[in-house]
Amino acid sequence: MADIRYITEIMNMNLNSSDQSAVIQDGYIFHPFEISICGYSNTGKTTLITRLIESLSPEFDIGYIKYGVHEFEIDKEGKDTQMAWSSGASRVSISDSRHTAHIHKGAPTQMEMRSAFNSCDFVFLEGLKTAKVNKIVLIDDKKEILDSVSCGDIENVIGFIGQGDTVEGLPVSAPYFHRDNIHGISEFIREYLFTSASETPLYGLVLTGGDSRRMNMDKALLDYHGRPQAEVVYELLSEVCSKVCISSKKDQWSDNSLDKLPQIHDIFLGLGPLSGILSAMHAHTRAAWLVVACDLPYVSRGTIETLIKNRNPLKMATCFNSVKGNLPEPLCSVYEPKIRLRLLENLAIGNLSPRDIFMTSPVKTVDQSERENLENVNSEEEYKIAKSKLGKGEG
Repeated sequence: MADIRYITEIMNMNLNSSDQSAVIQDGYIFHPFEISICGYSNTGKTTLITRLIESLSPEFDIGYIKYGVHEFEIDKEGKDTQMAWSSGASRVSISDSRHTAHIHKGAPTQMEMRSAFNSCDFVFLEGLKTAKVNKIVLIDDKKEILDSVSCGDIENVIGFIGQGDTVEGLPVSAPYFHRDNIHGISEFIREYLFTSASETPLYGLVLTGGDSRRMNMDKALLDYHGRPQAEVVYELLSEVCSKVCISSKKDQWSDNSLDKLPQIHDIFLGLGPLSGILSAMHAHTRAAWLVVACDLPYVSRGTIETLIKNRNPLKMATCFNSVKGNLPEPLCSVYEPKIRLRLLENLAIGNLSPRDIFMTSPVKTVDQSERENLENVNSEEEYKIAKSKLGKGEG
């Protein structure tokens, strides 16, 4: 129920377009990686942003939000959507294979904006000068905006851009760039993004759960290496994660070693793997989660290191291609914080398959040479085969 209340609070929190002191939930307004290019009117903000998008779009999927304008027009006289809008429709949408556009009355909710831009790697904001979001300040000819920075009306400044080669007496310590130094500004933004992403803690989640009906025994307690497999995975993740937890149902175990390890009990029930993943993401909303299922007995330290080395924290997740069919393998993956919204959206429409969600989301996939490392074990016969191989040092 906690998540339902959380979503309701967000959806009821309309942003007033005339109030730039936007409320921030979870440390951001519209996107976990958002940068405001701010300045006074007619200083060339849009031109600068479009040049930066041209420079960075070959590498990143970039969103652009211009917020706080008084009035705007979209569509052309005589077009079908304009006619429907003029007739009184409250929402209009049009799309083809390459484009989608929506028009609706009133200001969007914060949830609508987050959902619309969640798949982007990062977002440029234009406007919202006084919002508590990190921003690059575009200096006007008279340098009047620097007074607003000096008096604290504009905060969270990470850089300045101006017309001259240098500007003396900048009110805060931050890099300065000439507005035509698009390469230098782009490199600064690239470094800022990955530095910001590196501050996201990486936690480990040993995914147990499941009823193990085909196995007829708890997979977490299976012994491949002389102790319960969930304990083996816990120690493996502890070598690379700052915090590791066992995903479990309340009172799932007693009188064994797993009961002594840190637990996150499912608060989402009956959802398969999503029960444990969403419960962990609810417990620590700002952490990325390295999720490894306990029915992957061949996973090794090398497997985990390969995944982390290739992680792209600006995507929703990083995962291996599965053993069969080059499909994404969601049960040995890094889940970034922003995928939580995508998981909840799919839960709302009844899609409980992490793999299906990955297939329709911006995730980074990684190939691995030892494909057997991702083989899962679901039956007693498969368990006997895996135990025999691992006992002989295979895999």
